Amino acid sequence: MSNVKDPARSQAALLPPHLLDRLGGLELVARTVVQGFVAGLHRSPYRGAGREFAGHRAYQQGDELRHIDWRLFGRSDRLFVREFREDANLQAYLVVDATLSMGYAEPGGITKLRYAAILAAALAHIMLGSGDAVGLASFGARPRLHLPARSRRGHLHDLLLELERLRPEGTSSAAETLDVVGNVLRRRGRIVLISDLLEGDDGQATLDALGRLRARGDEIIVLRPLTPTEAGLAPASPARYYDPEVPDRPVPAVPAEDPGFARRVAEDYAALATRLRERGIEYVPLSTAAPVEDALRAWLATRRS
Repeated sequence: MSNVKDPARSQAALLPPHLLDRLGGLELVARTVVQGFVAGLHRSPYRGAGREFAGHRAYQQGDELRHIDWRLFGRSDRLFVREFREDANLQAYLVVDATLSMGYAEPGGITKLRYAAILAAALAHIMLGSGDAVGLASFGARPRLHLPARSRRGHLHDLLLELERLRPEGTSSAAETLDVVGNVLRRRGRIVLISDLLEGDDGQATLDALGRLRARGDEIIVLRPLTPTEAGLAPASPARYYDPEVPDRPVPAVPAEDPGFARRVAEDYAALATRLRERGIEYVPLSTAAPVEDALRAWLATRRS
């Protein structure tokens, strides 16, 4: 077998999102991204009680005593829990934010929702390729459970069709959709929330819903796409700005002349990231200007840290 890389394929996989999106529908785009991604990511990283030892972590209140490594306790005088790689394939749900704020795009770029759809398509491609069951839910005008978690032949095609149909609308919170997903998961699984996390209550309802899922043992990953302008990393012209989810409250502003804008945005998201990580939830900030492969690698780096 030849190990010579296909330069055209490698270059296509690293295209900026707005050029990648021009390749065609989600099926081709997702396949291009996955082909350029590192091999082996799809192996399930869920830590369960299977037979393959995966490592130790510090004991937390509520852990089962039978998983404590008492020999290690005798040597270190500290409690550690043995973790094992789950033998069974996972049930996973992709939860995509389709609210109005996700319709924002940089000039010449793609919307946050389209970026989220491409990312979700790539993740579905990877997880289904490993034999895991994947479902899809979204929230916008209302909570929607599009597809239950399945791994049968043809499911990826159905899932990509649903992602293609998503349009930014409404102002609902992720919380209700997360609760619906929690109710349909038959056993502990993986939930990936892709959202800009712009919610009216500073995300408290969503934090509470994520916390409930994490407390019962689900693996939770939050992927947050944001445009460079929103992050204060690209200049924005003077204008009257408004939140598309609260259109009756425009605010005149000159972000490019406000040296504290980027800092305030960073501080707000840093505080939210801390609250997520305190609950044992993985958080990965993303830029819609970066290749989608970078988003997948950022997730991988976070999980290995």
